[in-house]
Amino acid sequence: MDEKKKILEMVKKGKISVDEAERLLNALGADGEGDKAKQAVMSSSGKGLKGKLRIEIDSNDGDKVRIAVPLKLASMIKGMIPKQATAQMNAEGIDLNVLLESLDEGLDTIDEDLVNIESSDGDTVRIFVDKQKS
Repeated sequence: MDEKKKILEMVKKGKISVDEAERLLNALGADGEGDKAKQAVMSSSGKGLKGKLRIEIDSNDGDKVRIAVPLKLASMIKGMIPKQATAQMNAEGIDLNVLLESLDEGLDTIDEDLVNIESSDGDTVRIFVDKQKS
């Protein structure tokens, strides 16, 4: 697991705060990749988003993937989604980049699943916002 993913895992598990993650990503900034990660943290934290972006993937053969990412880090999740699930979303016409960009603008109006796919073979993908009350 690379350093950025380790930092995200620590935030996900509540071991470090978003601010601490930003500082760590800053320290990785020398290679350019850290700069991109830092920009993603800073740009997605612009409005003080509270809550989590949740992704739930269930395959008909019993595999389950559960990802819960603080909204402040939501733009960094793209690399954490299994390629098969990404391909399935793309096949359904879902652009994850557009979805993530629109979170910051319309979070208050979201009251339902952002994505809810059930394939003919029983695989499901669900993306939704789990808002925290202020």
